[in-house]
Amino acid sequence: MRHLSIVALLFVLTSCASAPSLDYYTIDMTPSGVGGESVNLAVGRFAVSDKLDRHQIVIQESPTRIGYYATDRWASSIGEMVEHKLAAEFGPVDGALRSLIVEGRIVAFEQVDTAAGPVARAGLDVTIREGESMRYEEPLLEKSYVVERPASGNSVDAVVQALSRALEEIAAEIAADAAEL
Repeated sequence: MRHLSIVALLFVLTSCASAPSLDYYTIDMTPSGVGGESVNLAVGRFAVSDKLDRHQIVIQESPTRIGYYATDRWASSIGEMVEHKLAAEFGPVDGALRSLIVEGRIVAFEQVDTAAGPVARAGLDVTIREGESMRYEEPLLEKSYVVERPASGNSVDAVVQALSRALEEIAAEIAADAAEL
């Protein structure tokens, strides 16, 4: 019995010593300065597709297979990060300007493996409404935005930076479309 206890204790200690360390990432929240200046864009809720609704970073390994990084995680939910990044891009609300609400669904926020190396893909299905309108009222705009940017290297850091830049491009496109409404 004593021998069995020692073996069990050694097994527990060995398994604890070999547990991998986790690395956590967030997108770059620094505003790029390309947000809308002719209209207020308030950011509402962004739902997240099922494959993205986890803290693991998604890898589209092939057209039919997805995987996840084993030890690399998002520091917070993708929905929360995208909402904060868009709000940073659109800037503070100006009471003198027309207000619109931007909300939607995150359909892509992942690494795509290609023959040329990793590519970051961000995709949002966006709805824009008047600031004081109700959800059941017809939106002013419904549009899908997808941006793919090659990562500068073969690392999670490079993919996360490319995802940050892809969101900045989407924010600029949303602002330009909103300015025309």
